Amino acid sequence: MSDYLDPTDSVAVPRKTAPRPSSLDGKTVTLLDISKAKGDHLLDRIEELLRERARPKAIVRKRKPTFARPAPDELRREIVGATDVLIEALAD
Repeated sequence: MSDYLDPTDSVAVPRKTAPRPSSLDGKTVTLLDISKAKGDHLLDRIEELLRERARPKAIVRKRKPTFARPAPDELRREIVGATDVLIEALAD
């Protein structure tokens, strides 16, 4: 007989996802590269698509110093203070 183990854990306090805007038109969109390999390629393509399909007010590019740690507080403040929508790249 085999024993199967479930590697998942329960979440103490579930989080709600952020509300999504109905449109990106007129919004400032920040593209955050977390410094993983090829993340910039993914964000380049996302930026192309945003410019083709939406009318954002601005597209801002930011980059974390390393993917191994959370974004520095200063970078977080910059993003929160200047953006309506954040897209974070997770690529390898």
